[in-house]
Amino acid sequence: MPDQQETRYNHLQPRTDLCFHFLDLGSRSKTMKILIADDHTLFREGLHYTLQNLADNVEILEASNGNEAVQIVRNYPDLDLVLMDLDMPGLDGYNGLIQLRQDYPELPVAIVTASEYEQDMLRVLECGAAGYIPKSSTSKEMLAAIRQILDGEVYVPDLAATSGTFHIRQGMQGGIQPGLNPPPGLEKYHLTPRQREVLTLMCRGLSNKSIANELGMAEGTVKIHVTAILKAMNASNRTQAVIMAREAGLLV
Repeated sequence: MPDQQETRYNHLQPRTDLCFHFLDLGSRSKTMKILIADDHTLFREGLHYTLQNLADNVEILEASNGNEAVQIVRNYPDLDLVLMDLDMPGLDGYNGLIQLRQDYPELPVAIVTASEYEQDMLRVLECGAAGYIPKSSTSKEMLAAIRQILDGEVYVPDLAATSGTFHIRQGMQGGIQPGLNPPPGLEKYHLTPRQREVLTLMCRGLSNKSIANELGMAEGTVKIHVTAILKAMNASNRTQAVIMAREAGLLV
C-alpha cells in the first residue's frame, strides 16, 4: 500500500554503475579501501575507528579537504568508497562530488554532514551522491548506511522516523514561482514550490514514476518530496494528503 511505501525511502534507485556488488562484507578477500574527506581531525579519527568494525580488512585513507580527496582518488584507483563532508575549505563536498562523479562515475561517493537541511540532501542526491549520512547518526546507523551503499543502493536518512536526530527544514529558493501561489488553506503546511507541484500531480492521480517524468527528476527524488509532504501535512498516506489538499482549496 502507498501509505507504507511513501513513509520510508531508504531504498532509492538501485545503482547499477558500481564496480562491485556484495552482501557479505566479511567474506571479501581483497582489502576494502575507504576514503574519509573531512576538515575536522577529531571526526575523521572517530569515523576511522567506527569503520574498523565494518569488516576485517579495511584500509582507511584520509583527506582534510576536497582537493586532497580528488588527488587521493587519482592515486588510488581501487578505492571502494568515498565519505565526504559537505562543508570544507577550498573544494567543498558539493563541488568535489560533482568532479568525482564526472571523472570516476563507478566510484560511490557519500556525503557525511552535519547539515540538516532537506534542500542540501536533495541537491547532492540529484548530483549522484550514493548516500546522505547525518553526522548525528549513531555508529550502528553509520555502519548500516555504509553497508547499504556498498551493496549498490542509495542511502538517505528516514525523515519519517521520530528519533529526533534529523529534522526537515524547508528551504525556499528564489521565492514563489509564478502560478504556484498556494491557496490560503494550503499555506499553513509551508510547502515549498516544488512540493506543491508534486502535490498537485498527486491530486491528479499520477504515480511517482509519472510525476518524475512530468517534472524531469528521478523517481527517488519524487519519493523524498512525497515523504516530506506527508510529514508537513501530518498525513498518514498520500490519499489522505490529496483529500486534505482538495479541502484546502487546491484545484487541479
